[in-house]
Amino acid sequence: MRVLERFRRRGTRHAPKQARTGRRVPTFREMHARMRTERAEADLMATEARIHQEAERARRELRRTG
Repeated sequence: MRVLERFRRRGTRHAPKQARTGRRVPTFREMHARMRTERAEADLMATEARIHQEAERARRELRRTG
């Protein structure tokens, strides 16, 4: 590659790229699975919050009528 060395600019060498620390770009399938999991967890948390609210409401009504 000495032929092309004369076209190389002096002093514009790029710093060597840092080695990746084992990271790679996730596939579409992996990203889709992660999104499904996050959505399911959010739905589960919302359901759990509703259950707690309904239980609190039932306890309050039991005190009134009991």
